[in-house]
Amino acid sequence: MNNINICIAGLGNVGSALVHLIEKNSELVNNKSGLNINVIGLSAKNKTKKRNFNIEKYFWVDDPMQLLSIRGKRPDVMIELIGYEKDISYELVKSALNQKINVVTGNKAMLAMHGNELFNIAEKNKVLLLFEAAVAGGIPIIKTIKNNIFLNKINKISGILNGTTNYILTTMESEDKSFEDVLIDAKQKGFTSDHESKLDIGGYDAAHKLTLLTSLAYGSQVDFEVNEIEGIEKITIEDIKFAKQLGYRIKLISECSFIEGKLYASTKPKLISKENPIANTGGALNAIIVETDQLKNLYLEGEGAGGFPTASSVLSDIFEISYSSNYKSLGFAQSKLVKYEKYNSSDLETKYYLRIRVKDKPGVLSMITSYFNDANISVEKILQFPDNNSEYIPILITTHKIKSSELLSSIKKIENLDFVFENISAIPIDC
Repeated sequence: MNNINICIAGLGNVGSALVHLIEKNSELVNNKSGLNINVIGLSAKNKTKKRNFNIEKYFWVDDPMQLLSIRGKRPDVMIELIGYEKDISYELVKSALNQKINVVTGNKAMLAMHGNELFNIAEKNKVLLLFEAAVAGGIPIIKTIKNNIFLNKINKISGILNGTTNYILTTMESEDKSFEDVLIDAKQKGFTSDHESKLDIGGYDAAHKLTLLTSLAYGSQVDFEVNEIEGIEKITIEDIKFAKQLGYRIKLISECSFIEGKLYASTKPKLISKENPIANTGGALNAIIVETDQLKNLYLEGEGAGGFPTASSVLSDIFEISYSSNYKSLGFAQSKLVKYEKYNSSDLETKYYLRIRVKDKPGVLSMITSYFNDANISVEKILQFPDNNSEYIPILITTHKIKSSELLSSIKKIENLDFVFENISAIPIDC
C-alpha cells in the first residue's frame, strides 16, 4: 500500500499534532517508506478552534460517522482520537471495522472495556485495530511486545503508565507541596482536567493501559475486571518525606504477571528503591520494565502523553497497516485468547511501609508491636518522630514479607485503639 487514505476523528492535542506531522514530514516519510499518507477527511467538535495547521485545506464533516464514506470513497484507515469509552467513539470504531476499514486509536478506556468485541470484528473482517498510542504515549511498548519479544515468555511487566500521577508525586517531593496543591498545579499546566483527574489519580487510566498489556503478554482475553486498583489520593507529603528518608520514592506502579495459572494485574502506589531506575523517572514521564525468560530486564522510558509523542505512535500504526498482511491486532488469533481467572493478591507476600499517627504517651510503641508479635508479623525497622508542636506523633514501621490479608487484620485492630489518631497508611514496598 503505497498510498494510504486516512480520516481523523478528534483534533485535540494528538489529532492536531498528527496532521501537523504528516504535513511537515511527508517527504521524509515517503523517502523512508515509499508511503504517501493522504488526509481525506477531518471531524471534531469545533471547526473554528485555533490549530497548528490550516484546516481549510481539508474536507470537513461535523458528524464523525460521515468519515466512513468521503465523497463515496472509504478511507483505508480511520483514526479515532475522540476518546470516549463508548458513545460516538465506540460506534465509529465498530462501524469502521464492520465496513472493513482499518482503525488506529489512542482510546485505552474503550479497548479495555469493549476490546474483545472490537478485536473480534477486526479479525473477522481482515482488518487491523491498532493502539500503540493508547499505552505510554510515545514509548513503543506495544510493538516491542508484539514484534520484538513476542516469542519470549514474559514473566512480568511493571512500571509507571500514567504521567499525571508521576508528575504529582515527583512535584510533591521536589517542591514540598501537598497532594491537593500539586493537583491544582497539574490541572493548570494541562496534565489533567476535572474529569480526567478522577481516572488519573484513582489509578483507572493506568489500569486501562495495563489491561491491554496483560492481554498482549499472556494471550488473555481483554478483561478489565482482573485489575486491582488503588489511586494516589491518600498519599501525603509526610509519606513522601518518610519514604525518602528510608531510601525510597513513592510511585503509582502498574504490574502484571502470570501466577499459578491465573492473572495478577495491579495498579497501586508502592515504595520503590532509589537504586531502581523507575524511582528516578521524574515529571510526567512513563517507564516500563519487561522481564522475560530471555531478557532479565528490558527498560523503556519516555514521554507517556502529549500531542507529538502520541502522534508519533499513531504514525507508526499507520505504517504497520501499510505493509502488514497479518490481521492479529493483539499478536494472537482471537480464537487462541483465554479467559483466565484473577489471582487472589492476598496470597502474595511483600514488605510494607506503615505510618501510624498516635498520641504521644508511654507504652504506645510496645502495645503496637505486641499486636504484630501476636500475628507473627516480623518488623524490619521502627522509627519514631517526636513533634513538639502536636500531641500526636508519627511512627514508621517497615515489615518483612507478609501476606496482605494477615497485615490488614492487625491494622484494623490497631486502628481501634484509643491512642491512634487516624487510619494507618499502608503502602507495599517493591522487593
